[in-house]
Amino acid sequence: MRRRHFTAGMATLPFVPTFALAQADDWPNRNVRIVCPFTPGGSQDNIARRLAAKLSDEFGQTFVVENRTGAGGSIAADNVAKSPPDGYSVLLGNIGSHALVPHLYRKPAYNAVTDLETVAWIGTQPNLLCCSPGFPHDTLPKLIAAAKKEPGKYSFGSSGLGTSPTLTMELFKQKTGVDITFISYRGAAAAAADVLAGHVPMVISNIDSLMGQVSAGKLKPMASSGAKRSTVLPDTPTFAETVSPDLVVTSWSIWAVPTGTPARIKDRLRVATEKALKSPDVMESMKAGGFEPGVMTVPEIDAYIQTEIKRWGEVIRAAGIKAE
Repeated sequence: MRRRHFTAGMATLPFVPTFALAQADDWPNRNVRIVCPFTPGGSQDNIARRLAAKLSDEFGQTFVVENRTGAGGSIAADNVAKSPPDGYSVLLGNIGSHALVPHLYRKPAYNAVTDLETVAWIGTQPNLLCCSPGFPHDTLPKLIAAAKKEPGKYSFGSSGLGTSPTLTMELFKQKTGVDITFISYRGAAAAAADVLAGHVPMVISNIDSLMGQVSAGKLKPMASSGAKRSTVLPDTPTFAETVSPDLVVTSWSIWAVPTGTPARIKDRLRVATEKALKSPDVMESMKAGGFEPGVMTVPEIDAYIQTEIKRWGEVIRAAGIKAE
């Protein structure tokens, strides 16, 4: 009787090859790639490298950051989506790769919902709009008034079309009705350099990317895009308090892996990431750049991503934006 009961119970369990379980238990036994969709030195790259160092210490194997830029994060995401689901390719997923690409490209090379699986929530970071110190319209009310008086005269630089900083300004334009020209750059550093050189009056990027120039007095902050003022710039107003309460945009970050990656591997990576995010040095470093670490369950993350996909689809369609 016991034997028949045992056999029936086992028959209901999914078959998992022994070698797959062994590989999951052994993970990682070699270098792990963290594929970052952004250029070295930017805020997202900094996040990836901070966590990679902690994960390397935790597991005794090197976590290597690999930068694959371009196409709003889709190049990096597609690379990971098509990698073996063995835990050795991890994507620094973000608003671009998961919520913007589906609306910017007619036929994306991957599907972020079906080809990638969420592992862990890392946190959020607001965007920051800055201008050169000599720009006369250095507050949002002044900028709105000037842009309405002379449509098309003013411009801002940002890192590519399918990014949260660019979409922040697109939403700003929709809410206020102003006509401001977008100039695309490969990264925040290049856009900021043109502002410092006097070629462009404004730049918007993740707050961490611009804090160096702000602290040095080379750029003047105009507004941040979080729900509340950033702790690193408490005197800088938000778009929400100045323009509209729903003009809140954050650049969020997650770990994602190819669909089919063993659950044991995903669990180990998630637990180690949450541990790293709680370490005092990581928390201090990330918050110094205006980044807010956080913890969410995988179902909560996936539900949030769905709301972002819907929200930004509406914004992109209203603006008639197409990928370059």
